[in-house]
Amino acid sequence: MTSDRGDDGGSDALSNSAVFARAWLGPALPKQVEDLAQSVAAEVLHLPHDAPHEAPLRGDLVVLDAATSFLLCSRLKEASAKRVHVAMLVAGDDSERATALSRFCMADAVVDLDALRQDPALALGELLRIKGLRGPTTSIDVLLARIEQRLKGGARELAERVVRGLSEERERSFVESVTDTDTGLFAGPFMAYKLEEEFKRSWRFRTQLAVVLFDLPATAELEGKERTRVLGEVAGVFLNESRDIDVLGRYDDTSFLRLLPHTAPAGAKVLAARMLRGLREIEASHELEAAVAIVGVPWTGVERKDELLDLARLTLVEAWASSGEERVRVAH
Repeated sequence: MTSDRGDDGGSDALSNSAVFARAWLGPALPKQVEDLAQSVAAEVLHLPHDAPHEAPLRGDLVVLDAATSFLLCSRLKEASAKRVHVAMLVAGDDSERATALSRFCMADAVVDLDALRQDPALALGELLRIKGLRGPTTSIDVLLARIEQRLKGGARELAERVVRGLSEERERSFVESVTDTDTGLFAGPFMAYKLEEEFKRSWRFRTQLAVVLFDLPATAELEGKERTRVLGEVAGVFLNESRDIDVLGRYDDTSFLRLLPHTAPAGAKVLAARMLRGLREIEASHELEAAVAIVGVPWTGVERKDELLDLARLTLVEAWASSGEERVRVAH
């Protein structure tokens, strides 16, 4: 069942650095997809015909054809204990619709087959971002090949250093400015900007947006190394349930904000319940009690970001006044 992994089987644009222990491939996927999987996984296997959802283990990557596998994708993502990563392959005229459906099914990444054939580095970046690694946003090799056609000798090496040096410096300074140092998530000011952006997009295109506010006051009571460890584990729980279109950040000292485009409040509530179960598994000297407020846009009727935040805070008060599953409240 294991695929052969010859050294000359993949594209030169792909990095042979395994970030997944195993990658599982759905049926009838093209050879380029297998090459892509081999570039990020130590072992590449094919899903069995019977009970394919039972084969992948925790942390595995599963690549599926979006044309035939939406139900399987949903089933894999519903198995919260496994935390399997799912990438959906889209192609052809229906790729835009297939992408939207893949996001709805909680796929972690979407790979366009046409883009994979033209520039494998972009598809590689999609899979790397599942693990929170920085992937290429454009193929440096493609750009440098064009430069090399116009220049001679060692121009390629020089151009590579210049392009990568400038790009990494810009990325580093920007990322540092928008990142919360305790968790590695986006910081509050940047989350406020992203909330404004996603809120306006939702109203403009009449698309669903679920705004989820988590409140964990016990994190303010922690100190020293325990505080650092717990905040890191909290961020890990949130990131394990993230799609690449979600926006997640630490909004203030004790609250976390999550923006879920193309997601209804009911779907956000299921996701929030899974994350609360993950938070309860974290060991800390103070019990990590949490409450969650969910506001759906645009159908709640709020027309300004400030009104949305006020509604979220009011809903959070209602959540804290409840217990059990009612600690996850949806604004009405």
